[in-house]
Amino acid sequence: MSNPLKQLGAYGQSFWLDFLSRPMITSSELARLIEDDGLRGVTSNPTIFDKAIGSTDEYDEEIVELAARGLSSEAIFEALAVHDVQKACDLLRLVYEAADGQDGFVSLELPPDLAYDTEGSIREARRLFALIDRPNAMIKVPGTPQGIPAIEQLIADGVNVNITLLFSIQNYEQVMESYLRGVERRAERGLAVDRIASVASFFVSRVDTEVDRRLDELIAQTESPERRARLEALKGKVAIANAKIAYQRFKRVFLEGERFKRLQERHGARIQRPLWASTSTKNPAYSDVMYVEHLIGPYTVQTMAPVTVEAYRDHGQPRPNTVEEGVEEAEQTLAALAEVGINYDEVTELLQRQGVDLFAESYRSLMRRIDEKRRQLAVAIEGRASQLGPFDRDVRATAERLVRQRVIERLWAREPSIWSQDPTVQRAIAERLGWLAVHETMLERVGELEALTEEVRQAGFRQAVLLGMGGSSLAPEVFQRVFGNEARSPELIVLDTTNPDTIARLERELDLDRTLFIVSSKSGTTIETTSLYRYWYSRLAERKGEAAARHFIAITDPDTPLAREAQERGFRRIFLNPPDIGGRYSALSYFGLVPAAVIGLPVRALLEPAREMAERLRAERIDNPGLWLGVALARLAEAGRDKVTFITEPALTSLGDWLEQLLAESTGKQETGLVPIVGEPHLAPEGYGADRVFVGIDLALQPHPQTEALLGALAAAGHPVLRSRLWNTWELGAEFLRWEAATAIAGALLGINPFDEPNVQESKDRTGRLLDGFAKTRELTTPPATAANELVLASGIPAASVPEAIERFLDEVRLGGYLALLAFADPMPEVDSRLREARRLLLERLGVATTLGYGPRYLHSIGQLYKGGPPGGAFLLIVVEPRGDLPIPEAPYTFRTLFLAQAFGDYQALADRGKPVLLLRITGDPAHGLDWLLQHLVTAAAR
Repeated sequence: MSNPLKQLGAYGQSFWLDFLSRPMITSSELARLIEDDGLRGVTSNPTIFDKAIGSTDEYDEEIVELAARGLSSEAIFEALAVHDVQKACDLLRLVYEAADGQDGFVSLELPPDLAYDTEGSIREARRLFALIDRPNAMIKVPGTPQGIPAIEQLIADGVNVNITLLFSIQNYEQVMESYLRGVERRAERGLAVDRIASVASFFVSRVDTEVDRRLDELIAQTESPERRARLEALKGKVAIANAKIAYQRFKRVFLEGERFKRLQERHGARIQRPLWASTSTKNPAYSDVMYVEHLIGPYTVQTMAPVTVEAYRDHGQPRPNTVEEGVEEAEQTLAALAEVGINYDEVTELLQRQGVDLFAESYRSLMRRIDEKRRQLAVAIEGRASQLGPFDRDVRATAERLVRQRVIERLWAREPSIWSQDPTVQRAIAERLGWLAVHETMLERVGELEALTEEVRQAGFRQAVLLGMGGSSLAPEVFQRVFGNEARSPELIVLDTTNPDTIARLERELDLDRTLFIVSSKSGTTIETTSLYRYWYSRLAERKGEAAARHFIAITDPDTPLAREAQERGFRRIFLNPPDIGGRYSALSYFGLVPAAVIGLPVRALLEPAREMAERLRAERIDNPGLWLGVALARLAEAGRDKVTFITEPALTSLGDWLEQLLAESTGKQETGLVPIVGEPHLAPEGYGADRVFVGIDLALQPHPQTEALLGALAAAGHPVLRSRLWNTWELGAEFLRWEAATAIAGALLGINPFDEPNVQESKDRTGRLLDGFAKTRELTTPPATAANELVLASGIPAASVPEAIERFLDEVRLGGYLALLAFADPMPEVDSRLREARRLLLERLGVATTLGYGPRYLHSIGQLYKGGPPGGAFLLIVVEPRGDLPIPEAPYTFRTLFLAQAFGDYQALADRGKPVLLLRITGDPAHGLDWLLQHLVTAAAR
């Protein structure tokens, strides 16, 4: 056998490579080492990856892609490393199978900051092992005092472990004991141990480096020729002696010990092999293959850096069982070391600490390298994520200007001067910036939310009805629709309407004895929420008396009427939200997370990605994900591209409703703003006008082919396209925070205050006046019934003038504007499908952007934009009059009256502002009336 590397295998030793890089995989170099040199394993660490990423551009493409998805440098490194380890595992899989699972492994190291964290090491090693998802993967855990119990637990869990940074015999014995206990614990549970693999990595050359340094210091201080000779004789000897003694301890435990023999015979346990690490010679005076040649033996692993591989292939001279030669001399060497005044334990403890520090520094260097790559590739990153065409230069220049002006720093310092110079406005803004850190507050309260999850399960609730509007209901609705409820937890149903037909239909479907009601209102006075709460409380009180309160949870600001009443009545739980957060910015506060906990979601999994996103949002760089998005939206709007059209992959469709409120209420004022277009049917790219910007939201791991194809076609047709790719659905919390930051920045550029809603009150005031009049006269004043603004379908027979009214209304719809379909109706499938068909028809025939919303829900989401936003909107208000009615306890009006008053009040608010608005009232069968409307829309649009 002419190849010395291959010959090692004949002597019972496995040759592993102490290096891994993408080019080594893609160039087939790793495959050649396996085939020609008998390579049987690979190890990696931060130092290795730092060298690998710095020495090639093969990682650049993936770094661009991952950064475009918004991943941090730490997450990018993990993705790169896992990818490489998976590919290397696949190449070594045949070795693994041929060795019956005893060889063919690839090792990935834990982050160095976990070296002194037992629980963190266990958690991260489990996660990485599952993420790599290869049977021949190993996780490297340092043999620190905190690492020892982690090793035992991981072996018991079935994780393959490479114990690293071993220098002392005593430490090695602890590692062997830890491995044996882990195997025993696993066997006692009746779990298989015959495929659990482990190696103990004993570091070699570093021992000589440190000991030789100390010997040189002693030599320099010594005048005695005899002592100098004795000190010189120890140089280059201690590391090999240390390893040979370690091998004797290995034999005693695994080859001769009764304890392991029983585990092997009864359960098929594998030997934990000693691995010789750090075998490259540091001192040029020594042979460059010295540490390889002296440590050959059965059941051992020899790792070599590429330079040592080349040297050993060239002039290595393997001999069998050299690790057993001169054992007595090795003992004498360590004894002599003590005699000359060098403390062996002190040396090995220092080396382990230094080893952790060196890997930590390598990890920091690696992060700096990836950061630098991201900066260098910023243009490519944004180009990959978004196609802005001719707008790119302006967006980039504006982002660079904001960085120079320290806008990001000022945002996180909560400086209201970003948005206004008016002291009064600044004081109001300062009281609305709590969203920047609420994820941290909520992370501190995870235990409280987890306790709520368990309490609701134990109480046996099967449905949870959320009574709330806008910011109080939209994020919880997203959580239910994206994740669903955990099997033992109730399903969340959002009730955000005053339509008595909808309320009655829901009541027929509920088991009230097993229903929990979540009353959610920041002010505690929202008319819809208060009315719904009083109705459902009365229904429960009829059945349960005072015990009805145990079916209610309140979420509100401190010292609101709702908070006081919930306290007086003894609600099951009361959650007082931080008061410095506006409703549409409250997704990661109690308003979003209490309902999430009720349906059994692990709220920590939602919050931790938000914490990571917050770090990226603090970066003073143009590739800051919130800065770039906010600048792009604002600059495009100023260029006439103000119709922000969301194209989401199916799993994330409901996110659009939350984004609609955030953008519309934050920016739609002072006759400017972003017009969110959500759930609109798709046209061919050439069918859209020059007022659009498209926002694609997709999952990185499961890209939706149709979404990808449509966005690509839109970009190719010259439309600006912004991209947002979530790594998985648990990044929803991070996406909420990103869009909040982007909206705040867009507001600053548009010159508006994104934290007020000055025009929302208009509809409320007009509704209030209608209700006050009803209380006095018992009649609800309706808008003037003229041919130009009203359709009454009595028994489906329309007024003769209505088709002409529809035609005149559509004549007022202008290109570059938008048409809003506003439906005060019970959203039954037969109603919803017809309204969506009407939207599609109007989009195709008129070529303008369209919105569709149900009232009174839309009043709390996009209603601000309709009154205060950019001109050009036309409003088709369709009121399907309820067939039934329900009382509102303690109110002088019913739900039907409230519902119609809200519809007519919003009509009046739009009409008073001179907006093109047509009110169509449908009585009787809504499907019949909507079919008639569709027919006349087709006719009118065709003209």
